[in-house]
Amino acid sequence: MADKQAWNSTEVVAWTEHEGPGRPPAGPRRALSLGLAATLGAVFIGMMSTDTLCPEHRAWVQALGSAALVGVVLAGIGLLRQWAVAPALTVASALAGVAIGFIDAAHAPTRGHVIAVVFAAVAIGATWLALRQVPLVRWDRAVRRELRSEPTVLSEVDPAPAPAATVVDDERSKAPTPLA
Repeated sequence: MADKQAWNSTEVVAWTEHEGPGRPPAGPRRALSLGLAATLGAVFIGMMSTDTLCPEHRAWVQALGSAALVGVVLAGIGLLRQWAVAPALTVASALAGVAIGFIDAAHAPTRGHVIAVVFAAVAIGATWLALRQVPLVRWDRAVRRELRSEPTVLSEVDPAPAPAATVVDDERSKAPTPLA
């Protein structure tokens, strides 16, 4: 009993590096996610806090802005938590911001174009972030394929016939049976 050694948490239990799938490729940097979330939120808040629009354009901007606001909140949370869907939400919200910037450019051209350019830059950053995840997805699929168990193949030989049932000679077997 004194011979037994306890498991050491520094020991590698899985496979060695040459036996397994290898190291995963580098994913997107967290700083980019944080920068995109901060920029998206700041520009959206700044855009919604100032208003130089006529009532008709204001209705368009508020409709787009309401949908984009939900996307901005979800994208910000997703970028901070590094959700896989976060870059897509960021792109969708940023494209809504670009549309809002172009609508705003009808009344304040400089302000509208700045908004559109900043949201376009966020959309490009989110697209780059999504493209950085592609090697991770490929690696994950390769690992899943490698770890998937092989299907069991039945042999082509017919199985042996089942043994005949044995009859037990007792009182129940002597009782008359109805004719079928």
